[in-house]
Amino acid sequence: MAKGLLIIRTLTPTHPGAGTSVGAIDLMLQREVTTDFPFIQGSSLKGAIRSYLHPKEEKQVLDKMFGPRDNHGSNLSKGAIIISDASLLFYPVRSLKGLYALVTCPEILRRLTMPHIGLLKDEDIPYPDRETAFAHHEALERYKLGNGRVYFEDLNFKTKKIGNGLNWLKELGFEADRNNENSEFYKISSRLFIVHDDVFQYLVKFATMVMSRNRISYKTGVVETGALWTEEHLPPETYLFSYLEDNDEKVDGNNDSFSWLESKLHKKVIHLGGDETVGKGFVELRFKGL
Repeated sequence: MAKGLLIIRTLTPTHPGAGTSVGAIDLMLQREVTTDFPFIQGSSLKGAIRSYLHPKEEKQVLDKMFGPRDNHGSNLSKGAIIISDASLLFYPVRSLKGLYALVTCPEILRRLTMPHIGLLKDEDIPYPDRETAFAHHEALERYKLGNGRVYFEDLNFKTKKIGNGLNWLKELGFEADRNNENSEFYKISSRLFIVHDDVFQYLVKFATMVMSRNRISYKTGVVETGALWTEEHLPPETYLFSYLEDNDEKVDGNNDSFSWLESKLHKKVIHLGGDETVGKGFVELRFKGL
């Protein structure tokens, strides 16, 4: 059985929406009930991938891969690939120095220790307190002010160096040439901070992109009645991950479903979520076998 991770990086603001809301924001992001972390439902991800492949692949192959559809668009049987919900991995936040930083937390890293993934061990996870942010020395040099603190959004933190504690990044498939500033490893490790779970929850709840939209009347040239609304978006440079597993079926007679999907989509850009025609929701995909 082939399995692996799908790493998703947002290139533009992305709106995996949860529908209308009664709160201050009309169209909210999908969020986990228990943690309030944004996520992307597996069905949304599966549909976006199938939509991207639809003009390029034969219907018979797509039906085997994702499950056949009847005339009403509902699946009649399971497909060859299992696609889980996409969880947050790294989240970009504004910084007083260094332009922007990436943050994650122990709860996110703990998910990489789960038996079906196994990229991290429990002892590899650092646990900062609410006042401290852990980072590699490249990130500390880039973001620390003269007082030794870093400033993200409306919060500031003491810092602590974590040494070689980011070696697991290469297990996610990021190029691991630490001395090359253009390598994927360096681009992430030089921006990444690990913060307390509560701090991370606060940032992903209150530091999302909220955009106001309206609809102009052709006749009057002003906003139509009731046609002003707000939307919540994941900012560019958000990273998420989804677990993929095949059902021991050969898609094209030779490749398992994970390998077939990787060959079609690795480092490709697809559209995910709403507002495609106004340039939102473009994401880059990469695959990492387990």
